[in-house]
Amino acid sequence: MNFFRRAELCFALLMRILPRKFRFHAALLLAQKSVPLFRKTEAYREQEIKGFHDPREIALHLILNALTKNDTTFDPKIAVSGFQHIVQAHARGKGVLVIGHHAALTMFMVRLFYEAGFNPVVITPDKQLRVAGTSIAARTMQPSATFLVKLRSTLRCGELVCGMPDRAEHQGQRTIEFATAVGPVIFAPAIIQVAARCDAEVLFTEVRADRHRLLATIAAPAHASRGDSATLTEDFISFVREQTAGRHSTEPRLSVRAGRNNNKFATSN
Repeated sequence: MNFFRRAELCFALLMRILPRKFRFHAALLLAQKSVPLFRKTEAYREQEIKGFHDPREIALHLILNALTKNDTTFDPKIAVSGFQHIVQAHARGKGVLVIGHHAALTMFMVRLFYEAGFNPVVITPDKQLRVAGTSIAARTMQPSATFLVKLRSTLRCGELVCGMPDRAEHQGQRTIEFATAVGPVIFAPAIIQVAARCDAEVLFTEVRADRHRLLATIAAPAHASRGDSATLTEDFISFVREQTAGRHSTEPRLSVRAGRNNNKFATSN
């Protein structure tokens, strides 16, 4: 076990001294103060290269990830914009693909959906992925030679699937590249194409950190584009550009403190 891994474990064990309801707030405070320490780590630099986050968000991601990996549970406070999109899409029964770029905190959408009772399937190479802040194993789907066939079957069963289609490097003709305010983004549109052929709903998402909570965005495509993979791809590119440019929705958000068996949402100004 390397030094960083041992430090993660010791930190997670120490955080168990706090009651569960205070751990997320403590993590927010620590993230504010610990950026200089995290800057020295390879894990920080890997996130920094993407350009999707501010330093405090990277520190918060590393802190919360350390807690989850080491069985120290916590309940994040998440304010949601556009939650009605997921409710309406799921009710249609045709399957839903929710995609976002690799912003460090976007995986908290899995926790949000889990708390809301959707029990999503996550596209990830990590077979041991946990629902953030819990000891619960997430349902996962690993990239493989038959991955797109499995995705098609899952969507046709009416399931909610979460994925991040941006890539660290090009994969032949399977990827495209587009410019954003933080630099070029490489993107594999195959999962959008599968969703379009299944007549599934496609939604876009991102999670950012505020001073006292996480701010989640769920957005529908700008156009009536169900079944049109080219238009869906254009809309996703526009969404990523807008989020990386720092523009945020001004519509009311729904505020939820995620917790065991807590599926209630309330409007927050």
